[in-house]
Parts: sequence; C-alpha cells; structure tokens
Amino acid sequence: MEILQSVFPVFLVIAIGSAARRYRFIDEPFVQTANALVYYLLLPALLFYEIGTSDFSQAFNGTLVLGGYAATAAVFLLAFPLSRFLGLSPGERGSFIQGSFRANLAYVGLPIVLNAVGGEGLRKAGILLGFMVPLLNVFAIMALLLPHKEGSRGGGRESARRIAIQIAVNPLILSSFAGIGWSLFKIPMPVIAGKTLAILSSATLPLSLLCLGGSFSFERARSGFRPAAAASAMKIVLLTGIGIAAYRWMGLSGDDLRIGAIMLGCPTAVITYVMASQLKGDPGLAGTIVIVSTAASAFTISGWLFFLRAMGW
Repeated sequence: MEILQSVFPVFLVIAIGSAARRYRFIDEPFVQTANALVYYLLLPALLFYEIGTSDFSQAFNGTLVLGGYAATAAVFLLAFPLSRFLGLSPGERGSFIQGSFRANLAYVGLPIVLNAVGGEGLRKAGILLGFMVPLLNVFAIMALLLPHKEGSRGGGRESARRIAIQIAVNPLILSSFAGIGWSLFKIPMPVIAGKTLAILSSATLPLSLLCLGGSFSFERARSGFRPAAAASAMKIVLLTGIGIAAYRWMGLSGDDLRIGAIMLGCPTAVITYVMASQLKGDPGLAGTIVIVSTAASAFTISGWLFFLRAMGW
C-alpha cells in the first residue's frame, strides 16, 4: 500500500490532466504554453534549487550514473537488430529504437521519487538527471538517423546540427550543471533568491503532470500498437531490469537503489514525438509508444518497487 500510495497519485494527476483536456477545461494552446513554461522556467528552477542547496558530496552517487549509462547503452544496442527483425521501415525503426530507451525522467521520475523517497531523494535524482540527459539526447539522434543511409547528408545533417545545438543549450542540462557547480563549491543561496526558487519549484511538478495528461491522444494509440508495445516493454521492463541487476552487482541498495529503479523505470519521454518529426522518424509510432509506456509504467514501477522490498534490497 505504501508503494501504491507513492506511485499512483502521480498517474492520477496525469489522468486528471487528460480528463481536463477531454472536457475542455484546458486546450492545446494552454498545454503548449504551459509545457514551455515548465520546460524553460519552472523545471530548471526546481533542479537548480534542489541540487544547488544540497551537499553534493552526499547527493552525488557515481554508481547511480554508471548503472544508468550501462542499462541505457545495452538496450540502445539491442534495439537496432530487434527493429530490423520486426521488419520496420527506417522511420519506424528510428522511433522504435528511441522509444525503447529514452525516459521521461523529469515529468514522471522526479514526482515519483519525491513521493517515494522525499526531498533528499529528489536532489539525488536531479543530479542523476543532469548526467543522463546528455547521453539520452545523443543516443536519440543516432537512433533516428542511423536507420537512414542518407541520414548523414543534406537535411538530416542540418537537423542533427540543430538538435546538437539544442543539447548544448538544453535548459535542464544547464540548470542541473549550474546546481551541481553551486553545490560543489558550497556557494550560499541568498534568502530572497532561495524563497523565490522555492515558490517556483512548488508549481513545477503539478503543472508538468497536468500538461503530460493534457497532451495525450488515445486515438493515436490505435496505430502501430504491436511495435509500440515491444518498445515499451524494452523501456519499462528490460532496461529497468538490466539497471537493477547492474546496481546490485555494484553493491547499491536502499533508497539509492529505489531512486535508480524509479528513474530507469520511467515511461518514454514525450519529446521523442517531437524529435521523430524533426529527424525522419515515425511520429505516429513515437506517440503511441509514449501513451502505451506511460499507461503501463504505473503498474511496472509499482511492481519493481515491490520486488525490491520483497528481496530486502
């Protein structure tokens, strides 16, 4: 019951956002504007505040980062031959591969960690996010372009260059690393700045979850369900299982292991739909993977946490 109480409220807020969109309390322009507000202002403020006010020596866990890298790379490499075996087109392969490893760390992972572990866990998860986001973005570009022989020329090259620039100025990466630097050098947080960031931070997670629900289109889930289900299983079952095995092999346990399991067990990120549109992927399949993985992850994340508790880890 404690596990369910930590996980399901997050998904209930997502469901409320979906219902609000269906009954026209919110509309597409609101969702787009609110998403931009969360992405460029509120979430960076949250990450900077939570990480910057933490003790980096205590909040940083290199094992969390290494295990996350290992599990992500393993599934990334496995998804290439599997997508070919399924007989998918190059565009579908790109979306399939990207959807099998790219996690919604910020909008789903952070709220669940906060509920399950608390503020200290949120700071550790924020630092982990700061180190994971660059790897996920680079792998996403490779996943979408490599299935196309012409992906390295012409429009594909220009698109890749634009995305590479976006990686370099990604607000989540910049705010995470700024917070890491602030924490690492133990710079005092001015009282007014701290209280301002705290107010902004308190609005971040509820608004992000409502927008995530509001962006859902269940009609889209009817197309390409089988490859979407396969990619979702790789993301929320296989990748998480590999990560937990790696973490245990490296001696991780307790709250740190729970943080790793939650972050790796997150569903596919909504941004995969946008990147699929930009880099010759299949946007329809990408959107279906997001919907299927998000719906299923409410149960798989709970299952993984129950498994860890049952094993005494």
